[in-house]
Amino acid sequence: MEDTLSFAYGILKTVESRITLTEENILQGAPLDMESYKQLVGELEGLQYAKREIKDRLDRLEKEE
Repeated sequence: MEDTLSFAYGILKTVESRITLTEENILQGAPLDMESYKQLVGELEGLQYAKREIKDRLDRLEKEE
């Protein structure tokens, strides 16, 4: 079970890092047009969804222990 938790926390850390990078890109004006802006916003929404799902499942796993 510990390997599963370690793996999940590693994935969560990677997702959180990508969220930060994507937010910084948006805030620093990296999108050159509306299409690239929409792509970054879509990526950010997907990453935030993944983060919530991973955290929810981790909470459930830790409560089972």
